[in-house]
Amino acid sequence: MKYSELKRSEKRTIDTALDMEGGYVLDFSNRTIEEHFEDEFDIEFYSQKYAINGESKAKRTRTILEMLEGPKAALVLRNLWDVRSTLPLYTGDTDPSQEQALSERYFAIVAKLGGDTPEVDLEALDSFEESDTLHTLIQSIERDIRADCPEAAMDRLHLFCVKRFRQLLNARQIDTQRDEPLHSLVGKYKKALESEGRLSAMSILFIRYSIAVFEKFNEIRNDRSLAHDNTLLDPKEARFVFDAVGAVLRFIKSTDSEFGS
Repeated sequence: MKYSELKRSEKRTIDTALDMEGGYVLDFSNRTIEEHFEDEFDIEFYSQKYAINGESKAKRTRTILEMLEGPKAALVLRNLWDVRSTLPLYTGDTDPSQEQALSERYFAIVAKLGGDTPEVDLEALDSFEESDTLHTLIQSIERDIRADCPEAAMDRLHLFCVKRFRQLLNARQIDTQRDEPLHSLVGKYKKALESEGRLSAMSILFIRYSIAVFEKFNEIRNDRSLAHDNTLLDPKEARFVFDAVGAVLRFIKSTDSEFGS
């Protein structure tokens, strides 16, 4: 489905969520919205072709959405909601129930635009510490995964894993080296779990086998991701890698919450 095919009430929901009724878009200035669309979507916001319905930021945004294919329009809307969620103006004093209702309506529309884009489980991307850098990293991964472009997220998913296992080891006061590879961090974590004696032999075996997965993930990050000038991994294979790594991260999230209790 395309944006132009949405019902009038659905377009009003988008306008409300992105504060576009008055011609504005969220808190973007002329400069910041131009930079955002260029950096995030490779779209020249102030191109004359997007002014056919008017010059305001809101009218240009609606025109861009109309010109994009459904999945790309869905990607733009997800991204703009991510921006909205960082702004106290829209999240600080709002009624939580109203905000939830608006979010549900908004993302139902996004799902319609996205068409057959597969559902993905993003629970593994745990915000395990208060950090603007970590928050930005997670949002960036989520955008690519939701847009069904997992191959574009491999380098940042690898960085997330490095940060996660360093945090798990630091919590146990286990030293790590700055250039220590990911699979080595996972190996240290496995030994820590063995010494704690909280998990079954089967669970320890699962973690042990995952060391080989993360060792191969190092190679993917170096040779088949955007970390360097590489030929990217095939999208289907990248989705498989995301699911495999995500399974390990979800398991750790559920079991390590008991550490120290």
